[in-house]
Amino acid sequence: MLQICHEKQVQLSRQNQQDTLAHAIIIQGIEGAGQGALAKWLIELLICQNPLSTTNAAGTETISEACGQCKACLLRKSDNYPDHLLLKSENKTLGVDDIRRGNAFLEKTAHLGKVKTILIPQAQVMTIAAANALLKTLEEPSANSYIVLITDDLDSLLPTIISRCAVYVIRPMIGEALLAQLNVSSLGDAKLSSSATLANKANDTAYINLSHLPELTDKIVHQEFQVFNQYLLDYLLHGQSEEKLLSQIVDNKHSLRWLEKITCNLMREYYLVNATDQTLLLIKQKISVQVLNQIYQAIITSNKLIKSYLQANRQFVGEQLLMTINDIVRP
Repeated sequence: MLQICHEKQVQLSRQNQQDTLAHAIIIQGIEGAGQGALAKWLIELLICQNPLSTTNAAGTETISEACGQCKACLLRKSDNYPDHLLLKSENKTLGVDDIRRGNAFLEKTAHLGKVKTILIPQAQVMTIAAANALLKTLEEPSANSYIVLITDDLDSLLPTIISRCAVYVIRPMIGEALLAQLNVSSLGDAKLSSSATLANKANDTAYINLSHLPELTDKIVHQEFQVFNQYLLDYLLHGQSEEKLLSQIVDNKHSLRWLEKITCNLMREYYLVNATDQTLLLIKQKISVQVLNQIYQAIITSNKLIKSYLQANRQFVGEQLLMTINDIVRP
C-alpha cells in the first residue's frame, strides 16, 4: 500500500478496534492514490476472525491487519468467502438491479463470519435510480454490515449518499515531497513539463501531484505523454497533427488530463523570465497568456461534459473541443 494511505489506515484501525467504525464508508482519491488497496485492506480486516495489530516504536500508531491464516481469510483469498459481495457492473453504469442485489445480500444472515461486507469499487458510475436504491439501505442499515464505496470523483455522488457515509479523502503531498514519499526519482531525464527544458528545476517539480503518477512510474505512458505533448504543440502553433491529436483524445484515457496539464504548464512557464526553450519562446510570440486561459476553460468544459454524462460521445466532444481551440488561436 502507498505510504500516502498510512494516515487513513491508522485512523480506520483505531476505529475498528474501538468498535466505532461507520457502517458505510466512502474512500475518495484521484486515480492512483491507492484507495483500492486501502479498501481491500479494510474489507480483509473486517472479514478476518483473528486480526493482528502492530504498534510503531514510539507507541503512537497502531495498524491492524488480517491474519491471512484463519478460515475466513483463506476463503477470501480464494474468492469463496460467502459473506462478501463485490458490486461491479460489466456495463458503463452501475444500475438499480445491481444495488438491489446488494440490498438483498445484506438482508440475509451471515453464513460464516460475524459481519457481511459489500465493496463498490466505482461508486461514481451509479445511476440516479441505483443511488436512490442504495440510499434506503444506508438509512436503515442491517446489523453487522459494512458498505465500502470507492470513488475518484466525490462530486459525482448524490449529496444524500455522501451525508450518510463516513468519508475518507486521501490527500497526498505535491512536488518534491510527493516524489520522495513515492520513492520516485526527481524525474532525471524524464521531463514532464510541456517544454523540453525549464529555466529552473523547481518549476519542473513544484506542481507535480498524484494525478501524474502514470507518467512518473510508467515509461510507456511517459512516452505517450511526450508524443501527445508534441501533437498539441503542433496544433497550437501550426494547425498541424489535428487527426493524430483527435485520435489520442478519443482513445487515450489520460488525454483530457494531459490537455489540462500541458496548458497549465504553458501558462506557468509563460512568466519564466529566463526561459530559453525555443518552443516556449515561439509560443510566447504567437499565443498570449489570455488565449491560453481561454483554451484551458474550453478543456475544463469538455472534461466536465465527459464526466457528467457516462454515455457522452467522446469523438464528438473531442471534435468540438479542437474546433473551439482552433477558433480561439486562429479566430
